[in-house]
Amino acid sequence: MRSAVRQAVALVFGMIAFLALVATVSCSSRGRAPEADTYLRWVSFEVPINENVTLRWPKRKMPLRVHLPAPPEGLFDDPGGIHDSVRDAVMDWSDVVAPGLPSFEFVDDAGDADIPIVWAAKPDGNWYIAHCAYDINLASRRFGVARILVTGSWGGHKADLHDVYATVLHEMGHALGLGGHSPVEGDIMYESISATAFEGLSARDRATLTALYARPIGSRVTGAR
Repeated sequence: MRSAVRQAVALVFGMIAFLALVATVSCSSRGRAPEADTYLRWVSFEVPINENVTLRWPKRKMPLRVHLPAPPEGLFDDPGGIHDSVRDAVMDWSDVVAPGLPSFEFVDDAGDADIPIVWAAKPDGNWYIAHCAYDINLASRRFGVARILVTGSWGGHKADLHDVYATVLHEMGHALGLGGHSPVEGDIMYESISATAFEGLSARDRATLTALYARPIGSRVTGAR
């Protein structure tokens, strides 16, 4: 009889301990923030050995030097406003990862720039507003930007302040190492300007750049698209 009582007491205390453990795990699970949603696997770089890797600026390069001259005469109806829109698009990536990462300074000489911004003297067709050209060595995993070219034409008309801002904001994402496009229309790195692009960076844009700069340069990306 005593043995049965001891077994019953042990069972009760065992259940209490189990329930306490479940409660602790449940509280811990509720308190843990989920991992941020990113599109990192969509924006890696393909290397010749059939792999995809992350490429970006070394953190020691900050602040990145940007050359932004005035637009040429006749390219825009409001050249001063366009110049400010481009500058805003550059600076709106500031501190996305952490204070000072990324960061930018504007330089007077294009030869001193990490990211030269070049204006097309004449619109080069009607198919884009701005374009980022890379200067990359895949073998050594070296990342660089040759230029961001900004033109004044879009769909047969001159691009306005909002078009230029949203497009250069997108191209700056490329210039920071986001080598592809998000599959989600609400992100600035979607393949074309969406209705929400003028609102600036999305939470996924910020999370993806943060994930990129958390990884070593040249790290492999599984499930790349």
